[in-house]
Amino acid sequence: MNLLLQILNKPIDAFRAGNKWIAWGLVAFTIFVNTVFEPLLRFFFGVIHQKTDLLHILKTSVLGICTYIVICAIFYFVSKCFGSKTKLGIYLNTWGLTYFPTIICSFVVAFTEVFFYVFWNNVLWGMVFGCLFVGILLWKIILYVLFLREVAGLKRGKMIGAFIITGVFIILLAMGNGYVGLKTPVL
Repeated sequence: MNLLLQILNKPIDAFRAGNKWIAWGLVAFTIFVNTVFEPLLRFFFGVIHQKTDLLHILKTSVLGICTYIVICAIFYFVSKCFGSKTKLGIYLNTWGLTYFPTIICSFVVAFTEVFFYVFWNNVLWGMVFGCLFVGILLWKIILYVLFLREVAGLKRGKMIGAFIITGVFIILLAMGNGYVGLKTPVL
């Protein structure tokens, strides 16, 4: 529990501690919310006659894991081009520590899509969710910058260059995740 609080309050210290079990647990939980929880929520509360497609759940779960590995490999190769000495295993065992915003976003997307009729034409809920999504996006960007600085060991111009290049790959992977059915990208 202390490490979870450390991830929220002191992400730099959490990156330095680098607990791979927590990191992979957060990734697995994010994938679970996207691929299992959301379809079950939709089945029980959403479309009445919708069937839960186990093959689709399995496929998107595997693609979620693949996406995580690919984004870590991209971080590794791009950061290496900019002079990072960090090994690939550290990226794989650390990037998952940035997944709290992704988990929150996954829950919000799942609930708003299933219970959309509650929020339809409601300005207050629109403002709340708009602020929430902007806050989550800013939180993830801050963690992204801290990750490049602390884990990859990049500074100033090299960090900005890696930020821009990996950012392009993040956008492409997010689009690919949406295409295969992962509504909240596993990034």
